[in-house]
Amino acid sequence: MRTSGVRLGRVFDIEISADLGVVMFAGLLTWILASSILPASVAGLPAGAYWSVAALGTLLFLGSLLAHELGHAVVARRNDIEVLGITLWLFGGVAQLRSDARTAGAELRIALAGPAMSLVVGALSLAAAVGLRSVGVPEIYVVALGWLGLVNVVLAVFNLLPGAPLDGGRVLAALIWMVRGDRLRARVWAARAGRAVAILIVAAGAAEVFVLRSSSGLWTIMVGWFLMTAARAEESRYRSEEALGSMPVADAMDRDPASIRSWSTVADAASGALADRGTWAAVPVVDADHRIVGVMTLARLRRLPAERWATTTVADVMLPVSQLPTATPGERVVSVLDRLRIQSGGIAVVLDQGRLVGLLTPEGIDRAISFGRRATAGPSPGSRTLIAVPPPVPDGVPVQRWEPPGGADDRR
Repeated sequence: MRTSGVRLGRVFDIEISADLGVVMFAGLLTWILASSILPASVAGLPAGAYWSVAALGTLLFLGSLLAHELGHAVVARRNDIEVLGITLWLFGGVAQLRSDARTAGAELRIALAGPAMSLVVGALSLAAAVGLRSVGVPEIYVVALGWLGLVNVVLAVFNLLPGAPLDGGRVLAALIWMVRGDRLRARVWAARAGRAVAILIVAAGAAEVFVLRSSSGLWTIMVGWFLMTAARAEESRYRSEEALGSMPVADAMDRDPASIRSWSTVADAASGALADRGTWAAVPVVDADHRIVGVMTLARLRRLPAERWATTTVADVMLPVSQLPTATPGERVVSVLDRLRIQSGGIAVVLDQGRLVGLLTPEGIDRAISFGRRATAGPSPGSRTLIAVPPPVPDGVPVQRWEPPGGADDRR
């Protein structure tokens, strides 16, 4: 999940933040407006006029990106989905929702809300440009508003391209979901369509560079490459969700892991609980009352110079429990995935009525995904079933629990 960035405030009681990449993007856009777009349309003005109007145009454009994401967020709320916040970043913005839409109809409405808002902003900006010109406002402001309107219309059309992670990909997924009744399979197909769209965008950028001899094609290539990467990530995620099905956390977590005391030294942890463990090794850290206070990982241990292990306590280098997401044994693994954070090593603490019962780690999730894929693969072609009833599952092997297919109500 994306980090929250720098907090900017709240709009409609939705927390707004910005990634640091927005600063770079804003500076680049202001420079392009001030040095190219505005002077080409309105010549002979002082440099200060170009730069001041360019800065204003950039702020208005960032505001239009926020309006786009607010469109998604407001419609999501109307469909009973909690909005965690909106983050503006280098390639636009993202509205973070706590859960997925319950029906294909809700998915479709949420997906269309962003482009619809961009079209509204574009139309209002173009109308304002015409109105200002008719009353004699300086032409540079008219040009800036006209540019803002045109860019928002282009943004809306671009976002409706039929491939994830674009809004058009969400629309495509919702429509497939309506027809086929399978949400995850629809999203996998939308992600694959997104890869095809990304290839076309990269090809268009390459043609712009090598045929038209335009350096702006490099930006097009970068956008296409980003979309390709995001589409691949989405396809991988939804294929993993298919494999996990409705598997509960209890079947994927490391049960009752051995713990270490907070006052133990890092050297003790290295030679004890963390010894001979895998790359994702993690053990809970408890206090004198056996309450969990954090998690010690192999990654945290490796950041500390070996000569300091004997004099540094685990409490000094562990991940505090306040920075770790929590889960319950009965939750579905897929519902926990969005709460996992890179900063915490992708680890979640599993609690049952406040008592530590396990850890959900990347290794455990990978193991559960592999098990789910084997369970859904079925027998190989030509193989014979030798027993009618499968043998009991050995202790310690997770058991997949599948939800029945959604009914007709899920398609509306």
